[in-house]
Amino acid sequence: MKKIFFIIGTLFVVNAFAQQEPLFTQYYVNDMVINPAISGSKAYNPLTILTRQQWLGFEGAPLSTNISYHGTLIDQGRSAMGGYLLFDKATPSLQANLHLNYAYHVPLNYDDVKLSFGLGAKLMYHNIDFNKEDLPPGNDPAFSTDSYDKTLTDASSGVYLYGKEFYIGFSISNMFQSSFNTQVQGSPYPNSEYRNYYGIGAYKFQVINNDWQLEPSILIRKMQYQKSLTDLTTRIIFLENNWAGLTFRDNGTAIFSFGFGAKNTHISYSYDHSFSNEITQYSYGTHELGISFRIGTLSSQRHTGFWGY
Repeated sequence: MKKIFFIIGTLFVVNAFAQQEPLFTQYYVNDMVINPAISGSKAYNPLTILTRQQWLGFEGAPLSTNISYHGTLIDQGRSAMGGYLLFDKATPSLQANLHLNYAYHVPLNYDDVKLSFGLGAKLMYHNIDFNKEDLPPGNDPAFSTDSYDKTLTDASSGVYLYGKEFYIGFSISNMFQSSFNTQVQGSPYPNSEYRNYYGIGAYKFQVINNDWQLEPSILIRKMQYQKSLTDLTTRIIFLENNWAGLTFRDNGTAIFSFGFGAKNTHISYSYDHSFSNEITQYSYGTHELGISFRIGTLSSQRHTGFWGY
């Protein structure tokens, strides 16, 4: 029964939604990957590694890893660059992405509030490889026992308004909707990169002698032709390096997360538990582990940004 649920779920994802971008719970730790305009918005250069294991307990379950880095350039902190590598494995598909971002920050209020505009370029490698015994019965032009490889490019853009205590942003990825397989005729899902829309926002309240902060935040994801997915998160932060948070995702998922750090190193963890997915009872949940390093430079130290891990 466990294997049947997994095969059905995997075939559905591969056939219909294979090009939906991998989901990471800790968007507040690695927000640059969803909006190129966030590049260089910190008062330091963050190097972040996130690994997400979905449906632990299933062989071949989705595994995603992201490595990112971004920071300002030497021109009074207005220009910034960033990039990240993404690896996503969900049997029988695999994809590896390389993203490069550029952002320009415009001071609006004596450097306390800034508006940023960003552009991103993506190089993506996609592979799908079915074993013959994994294929459904009959002939389907969308499936083949042969390995299928494709490399393509696409782009993203975003805008980001932020200060020391708040941020709000909007971005679009897969703007050109590049296609993986144009030879599948008559399929309602022609293996194209659908556009993804992201809205993000947060505010940080100072409480208890400013040693503690309360940070409510929201992330709205919307893939073209699909329903939106919303994360509502509240984190309690102590001395900027230690925090615990709860997230509710409107697909029936509850998430607990925490993070702690010392000096310029920070470690975070989150656990997702779904109350509406039938596959949940056969797995050990979804786990996400992150590690971040704050790297200070002369240009980043002159930059005012929203604190965030």
